[in-house]
Amino acid sequence: MKVKVFLQSELLSDIEVVEVDSDGGHSMLRAACLAKVNLQPNEKFFIFIEDDDDEHALEKLSQVNEGIRVQLHRLKSIDVIVRYAGKDVLRSFRPSTTVGRVKKWATHELGVAPSDAAELMLQIRGTDNRPDADIHIGTLVKAPEHKLEFDLVPSPRVNG
Repeated sequence: MKVKVFLQSELLSDIEVVEVDSDGGHSMLRAACLAKVNLQPNEKFFIFIEDDDDEHALEKLSQVNEGIRVQLHRLKSIDVIVRYAGKDVLRSFRPSTTVGRVKKWATHELGVAPSDAAELMLQIRGTDNRPDADIHIGTLVKAPEHKLEFDLVPSPRVNG
């Protein structure tokens, strides 16, 4: 049975849908993902499952589930800095980590109350780009760059 997999990558401008046989395992999924991007011959790359810290989680898959979200990246980790109220926190994440997970970690580390955190969002430092919570941080960093900086800013308010 064919299943749809959602692929994000530093090498893609948008999320791509990849179709594979559910019982094809990780090697078929790797090949299908690789076919969607342009890599130089012999260039190293890694595929990670969304928000999974296990570097080898993909290899452990015996079956590919419908709707799985993966990240293809040339880096194993990205250093993320989040600033809020004059304080910085730093941590390395897998490229498949979502912006939402980074925000949850950062607000906890910075001691922001959950009620206040609900009114904040991450904005890429020096820009007005506020990526959606389901975007992988790997799509925001192109190798060999390995650092991403965010500011925690107030969410837009709708008056009306």
